[in-house]
Amino acid sequence: MNHNLIKNGFLASGIINVGGMLLFSKGLSNELLMATDPVLFSLPGCLSIILWGLAYIACRNAVFTAPYIALVFALEKLLYVVIWGIWLSQFGHTLPHLFEQDLLTGLFYAIYGANDALFMLLFIYAFVKIKGQQRQAKQMT
Repeated sequence: MNHNLIKNGFLASGIINVGGMLLFSKGLSNELLMATDPVLFSLPGCLSIILWGLAYIACRNAVFTAPYIALVFALEKLLYVVIWGIWLSQFGHTLPHLFEQDLLTGLFYAIYGANDALFMLLFIYAFVKIKGQQRQAKQMT
């Protein structure tokens, strides 16, 4: 198992959550981003995404002894992927208008679910690999 891949993946996910949210929300002041999906991306929603990012960073070493953390993170990412898919099916036709109004907001709504899907796969990979390694170690004792 590649520990560095997992640790660096957790770090990257955290940096993207924190940095990406601060960038796309323009320092938590992007009213268009928040108004486009006020349930998910209100100010408290954006702050929660930043907190999740900090949790990914904080757990990048702990995951090797507590792999279910990765499973929880994968489920959290799955939630965002599903919501993004629903949003695209209902409001995807508004993306060109969002891009016209604000490039960052349009880009955010065009890609956030794909980004979350990528990191969901990383978290699933981490869980499967670490649990497998733990099972092997248990069988050897």
